[in-house]
This record gives sequence, C-alpha cells and structure tokens, in this order.
Amino acid sequence: MTFLSLVFLLAFTFGWDHSLFSQSINVGTTAAAMLSTNPISIAPAIGAGVLPDPQNDPMSGARSARSISSAGMDTSDLLRGGDTLIIRLTGVPSQDQGIFEVKIDESGNISMPHIGSLTAANSTTVELKKLIETTYLKEEIFTNPNVTVDLKEQRFVDVTGEVRVPQRVPYTKDLTALGAVAACGGFTDFANRRRVRLTQGGVTQEFNAKEIQVDQGKDIRLRPNDKIQVDRSIF
Repeated sequence: MTFLSLVFLLAFTFGWDHSLFSQSINVGTTAAAMLSTNPISIAPAIGAGVLPDPQNDPMSGARSARSISSAGMDTSDLLRGGDTLIIRLTGVPSQDQGIFEVKIDESGNISMPHIGSLTAANSTTVELKKLIETTYLKEEIFTNPNVTVDLKEQRFVDVTGEVRVPQRVPYTKDLTALGAVAACGGFTDFANRRRVRLTQGGVTQEFNAKEIQVDQGKDIRLRPNDKIQVDRSIF
C-alpha cells in the first residue's frame, strides 16, 4: 500500500479533514522528494561492521611475525657482561692489524682501537663482528676491515650432588638437563630423582627426572652457567 493510499484510507475512516489531508499530502510529497534526490547510502554502515585485521588488532590475540620470532628466539648464544672475547682485526694497514683480548664490562660494552666504546652484550658474535666492521666503515677509518669475534672461555653447566662424577659440563646448544647428568655418569643409587633442582638466571625450580626419563620430550634445554643440584633421597 502506497503512502497516499494510506492517507485516503485514514481520511475515509476518521472523517474528512481538509487541512489534515493537505498537511499529509505535503509531508508525503516532501519525504518522497527527499528520498529521490538524496538516496540513503548504506555503505558506511556496512564498512563500520567490517571485522578488524587480526594481524593489527591487539584484542584478537594474534601476534605479528616479529613478536612470534622474538618469543621463540634462542638467547643462549647472546654475549653478556663478563664474557672475554678474542677479536682479530685484518684487512687494514699492518700497524693496525692485531688480535685483541677484550672483556665485556658490566654496562655491556667493549672498547676497540680508533672507535672507542661499542655495545656488545645481548648480541651474537656474528652481530658484533658486523657492528665493528660497519663502524670502521662509517667513521671512514678503514676501507676494508675484516673482523672475527670468538669467545675466549668455553661456557659450562655445573652439576653437583648425587651424580657419579660431579663436574662442570661444557655447554652446547643441544645440552639438556638429563644430558648434563648423563655426562656426569648418571645418578647415584641414593639420588632423589623426583626433585632435582635447576637454577637458571638466578631462579631455582625443581623437576622430576623420572618423568623425563619416561617422556624425553619433557627434558629441559639448558643455558650457559645453569646449575643442577641432585639431592640425596631420604628413603
């Protein structure tokens, strides 16, 4: 039913009122004209309902490629304060070539000839090599420097207590808690295998070695300077 038909029906039902009828006609005509000349666009309403991009929406729980990479990053190879480095500098005039033994200070820095202080902590040896070479080039000190960076001292994991040969185990990237114990000859007959203490970064936790022996997927990846303490069982 059209708008005008509805008006005529109301007029017939409730009585004819010319003024009301005229006003209704005017309102209906005006509304029709507005609709014809200014059609309502629904595009903004549709656009307002578009779901946010999960890559950029912090509420979606999605993580960017950068955050995922950082979360899975292995920090065991990063240099830290107290590390002693052997840095070889070649590809430069003979009087500047040399092998330098430098120690990363408490601030995480080292000092190199002609360029002074550089931040070494929290980078790998490869990253530090590139930083030194790039700095020499940017400062226009050398045109073709070649740098190698190596750790002077090997890193270790300490294993003490109820193992057959308590000792410092050389650290490797694939070293695990039970692997370190195995390198010490295994547990003694008196070892408390259910509550083995592991200290990483100053934080001590306990793990059940018997459970790990059943499911090796639960074994714990170690980091340099970790400490494992195996206590004696009271039973």
